[in-house]
Amino acid sequence: MISFICGQLCSGKTLYSKALAETCEGVYIEIGDIVRQLKTSLNRNILQDSENLKDAIIAHLSVKINFHKGQDLVISGARQVHIIKAFPEATLLWINCPTEVRKNRYSKRSRTGDSQTFEEAEQGDIKLGILEVKQYIFNKQ
Repeated sequence: MISFICGQLCSGKTLYSKALAETCEGVYIEIGDIVRQLKTSLNRNILQDSENLKDAIIAHLSVKINFHKGQDLVISGARQVHIIKAFPEATLLWINCPTEVRKNRYSKRSRTGDSQTFEEAEQGDIKLGILEVKQYIFNKQ
């Protein structure tokens, strides 16, 4: 089974994804790690400029899926509809969390490369397409 765990910035995607992967003895994959590898950067400004990487991300995920064939995969952090549409057999989950809670989480975490304000980081994710991902998940039949 392939599951995509999606949500806005600091919504709890990683925590939920890791717990799910552990529960099902599956493999956790973070799309942000793939982007960091492709961009060779930790800077959020640079990482959010990754719309053109969607095909490379899909290719990277396909390799990981083939490598872990037969295992459950929990993939966190898709911010573009194109990526989740490439895996039509996947389960899609949306994590919803109030903006103030997400903002508080963002201000408390100390992740290398997070030099933007919460609002700037959130706008970067919106520009990448996170709200289209949400609409796709909720409207998919």
